[in-house]
Amino acid sequence: MNPAGHDESYVQNVPEPMPREQAPPVEPGPPIETAPPPIETPPPTETTPPRISRTRAGSVWASLSVGGVFLVVLLIFVVQNTTSTRIGFLGWHFALPVGVTILVAAVVGLLVMAIAGGVRIIQLRTAFTRLARGHKPGALHD
Repeated sequence: MNPAGHDESYVQNVPEPMPREQAPPVEPGPPIETAPPPIETPPPTETTPPRISRTRAGSVWASLSVGGVFLVVLLIFVVQNTTSTRIGFLGWHFALPVGVTILVAAVVGLLVMAIAGGVRIIQLRTAFTRLARGHKPGALHD
């Protein structure tokens, strides 16, 4: 049977090999250089230590350590900058040390950033909740 599944004989166009007497003589070529056997490297004598995965406790410890160092530096800054300065804000006037003034300004900026971030998180959670309940696919763009 041929490849198409018909009962006809399948003829291949394969050339017949030449008899050995008629084959052209093979001329020897340049000698082939053999590559030296590969050098086996000995296995490493030291094994690499197993990698320990991160844990939440380790991350919390690292964060608290960095925060503690930051607080010590901030305390040094406040103690060294005790010169009082007069501050005016929305009609209020008072005198505070420079270090405390900068610390209060940083805390107020942190609170403003936290409030803005919290509002955005609430918006995203609301949008994802609507989407999860099966509302229209464009609910994130409302």
